[in-house]
Amino acid sequence: MSEKCRIILDVDTGIDDALAILYALGREDISLEALTTTYGNIDVDTATRNSLQLLELAGRSDIPVAAGVSRPLTQPFNGGAPFVHGDNGFGGIDMPPATSSPVDLWGPDMLIEMARKYPGELYLLAVSPMTNVAQALMKAPDIATKFRKIVMMGSTLSHPGIGGVVPPMVDANFHNDPEAARIVLQSGASLVAVGMDVTMHAKLSATDIEAIKKRGGPAAKAAMEASRFYLASYERMYPGTDYCGLHDPLAVALAELPELGTYETLSADIECAGTLTRGQMLPDRRPSASKDQLVDVTTDVDYDRFSMLFADAVAAH
Repeated sequence: MSEKCRIILDVDTGIDDALAILYALGREDISLEALTTTYGNIDVDTATRNSLQLLELAGRSDIPVAAGVSRPLTQPFNGGAPFVHGDNGFGGIDMPPATSSPVDLWGPDMLIEMARKYPGELYLLAVSPMTNVAQALMKAPDIATKFRKIVMMGSTLSHPGIGGVVPPMVDANFHNDPEAARIVLQSGASLVAVGMDVTMHAKLSATDIEAIKKRGGPAAKAAMEASRFYLASYERMYPGTDYCGLHDPLAVALAELPELGTYETLSADIECAGTLTRGQMLPDRRPSASKDQLVDVTTDVDYDRFSMLFADAVAAH
C-alpha cells in the first residue's frame, strides 16, 4: 500500500476552500490531519464555522480545526470577498449547525506543534493569506524545514489577475498579506507555488456542478449549490466566462500528485511597498539570482486528469 499524503489545510473557508476540503476527504491516498483557519474570503470566525459545519456534513468531525489569526500582520482585515463567496462565505447556502467546536489551540501554534511532532511527514497546504504560516515561522523558525513541503495557493506570473478585486498581476492570497507571504518565501522551507497561471485553467462549469451534485452525498450537494454563486461571480468579473476556477483544490491535488504539474524553480520575492504591485511575486531569472529564496512555480497541469479526479473525490461525500 502506498504511503498516504498527510496534509494540514490552512483555509479561509470560502467556497473553493470547501471544495479543497472535500477533495482531500475524497482521495483515499490523502490523510487530512487538521485544518487551521484564518481571514481572507471571509472573517476567521465564519471560516471556522464553515469548516466545522462542512466536516460534520461530510461525516468527518473527528478532524481537528484550530482557529487562527483574524487580520494581516501590518494592516486591518479588508472585509473579505462577499461578492465571490457570499455574505456567509458559502454562497448564502446554510449548512446544519456543527455540534463540534474548534480545538483549544491557536492556529499557528497547531502548525508548530504538528510540524515538530511529525518532522518530514506533513504537507502544509496554505490556500489562504499566509498569515497563520508566517506567525508560526516567526515564533518557531525551525519548523520551516520540518514540513515536507509548503504548498502555497498564490502568485501570478502571466495571468492578469482577478477582475476588479485586487491590482493587476496579483492574486488575492498574497495581496491580503504581502509581508506574511514574504516571510514564508524567506523561511528556507521547501516551497511550491500554485498560482493563477494554472488555477484559472482548472475549470468548474455549470454542467460539472450538476453532474457532481447528482452523484454526491450531502456535503457535495451543499458545496455544489454554493458553487452556483461562485460561478455567477466569475460571470460578473469575467464577462463571457462559463466556468469558475478551482484554485484551492488544484493545490491539494498537486501536493498528492506532483506529476500532474510541470514546474520552474525560481528565485522570487514579494513586493510589499508598491502602490500598483503590492503582493506581486517577482521572479528573478538572472544567473546572479539568490538561491536563498527558491520556489517551484507550477507552470502547467494535466487539467483533464485533474478534472476527473476532482469530480470523483468531491462526489464521495
